[in-house]
Amino acid sequence: MSKKFFCTNCGNSTSPEDKFCLSCGKQLAAGSEASPKAQKPQVEQPAQQPQYVPPQPYTTAQPMPVGGGGIPKQHYIELKAGYFDRCFALLVDGCISSLCPPLGCFRDIIPEAGRGFGKSAMKLRVVDYDTGLPITAGQACVRNLCLGLFGIDYIVPLCNAEGRRIGDFVANTIVLEDRS
Repeated sequence: MSKKFFCTNCGNSTSPEDKFCLSCGKQLAAGSEASPKAQKPQVEQPAQQPQYVPPQPYTTAQPMPVGGGGIPKQHYIELKAGYFDRCFALLVDGCISSLCPPLGCFRDIIPEAGRGFGKSAMKLRVVDYDTGLPITAGQACVRNLCLGLFGIDYIVPLCNAEGRRIGDFVANTIVLEDRS
C-alpha cells in the first residue's frame, strides 16, 4: 500500500512528483507533505455581516429632549392653572372669537404662542405636555376643536390631578400658570 500525499494548505491529494498543488498552487516540499490522513485545512470563517435592525419609531416612553427652556414635568402640578381662571380666560377668548370666528381655532396662539387674550389676562399659558414649550398652531387647533365636546369637556379638568380637559389630552397639552 503506497502512502498518499496531501496538500497541507487545501487538503487535496497530490503525487510525490508534484512541486505545486494543482488545486491551490502552494509550493510543495519533496517528501515532506506525506500524511497518512488528509486533514481539512483551517479555513477562516468569513466575517459575519451585522444583522439589519430597522430603526425604532419614537415612543412616548422615551424622554424627549427639551431645548429652549421648557417647563419640566415635575413642576406641572404646582403650576396647574385654576379652574375658574381657565373659565374666565375661556369667556374672554370666546367673546373675541365670536367677533372673528376663524380666530376660534387658533385663539391659544394669538397674540403669543401658548397665550391667547384671555390667558394673557389671567397669566396662563398652554404648553406642550412632553416638552414644556409653547404649543404649535396645530395643537391649538386640535385642542379648541374638542372644546365643549358633549358637554363633559368642562367637567374633565375637575376629575384629574393635572386639570387637563379632553382637548388637552388629544393635543397633548396642558394649561399652566405663567409665573415668568
